[in-house]
Amino acid sequence: MKQETVISYRNFRWLWLTLVGLCACCVVYGLNDPPGGRNGGTVVGYTFGTIATLGIIWLMAYGARKRAYHSSLGTVEGWLAAHIWIGIGLLLLVPLHAGFSFGFNVHSAAYVFMVLTIVSGIWGIANYATLAGRISAHRGGMKDAALVEQVESFTTQIEALCAAKSEAFLHILNSFDFSFRPGLRSLLRMADIPVVDQARATQLIRHVPTAEHDDALALIGLLDQRSDLARRLIEQARVKALLKVWLYIHVPVSIALCVALAIHILSVFFLR
Repeated sequence: MKQETVISYRNFRWLWLTLVGLCACCVVYGLNDPPGGRNGGTVVGYTFGTIATLGIIWLMAYGARKRAYHSSLGTVEGWLAAHIWIGIGLLLLVPLHAGFSFGFNVHSAAYVFMVLTIVSGIWGIANYATLAGRISAHRGGMKDAALVEQVESFTTQIEALCAAKSEAFLHILNSFDFSFRPGLRSLLRMADIPVVDQARATQLIRHVPTAEHDDALALIGLLDQRSDLARRLIEQARVKALLKVWLYIHVPVSIALCVALAIHILSVFFLR
């Protein structure tokens, strides 16, 4: 059975409702032939503009709804599904409102900001759909703090194992060791973490005194596990960054949309 997502919520309920609404608007638009041509200043234009404005207000209300944990006004998943499909529907509804007439003015600026808001939202949804699962896979069921502690545990074991060892033994450590400090530098430079090459490790072990062979094998295992875990942590941090970076576009353009929309409405009704 295929798993339901916010896109397919309740068998694409909000997609079908949006499509039905847009089809009805397109029929009204096609049948309407006002004097002076179709534009935002006609009865139909004002009607579509009002619907579009209410739609934008609904989209902005999602931010409040997802933080209202005890609200009984539908599920967060349902609101998000509506947020997605109504937002996409506005890409056509607003041009219908304007009679597909745009220019270099504040009215068109509101539409541009709306498009940027919707496109950045689609980008965010795509990121979650393709990347979110990778975080759980990298964690292996563990939280970030536990993973960092495990890396530090490997470091402690390695240091204990290397105490009072030969120069050849320490050469193995120096060949595959690295300094790991979770942060921006590690996030940007995964290449600093060496991969434990088993063939090379085997060559290095041959130079280790016989009495240290078992410890050398244990050292290779610890270095390999530590390297793999550190790389998973860094990749996970990168994924998290990609999941959040779209918000730094989506939120500001959403605010700009609200400002441009307010100016658009004021200029139409009060500043003519």
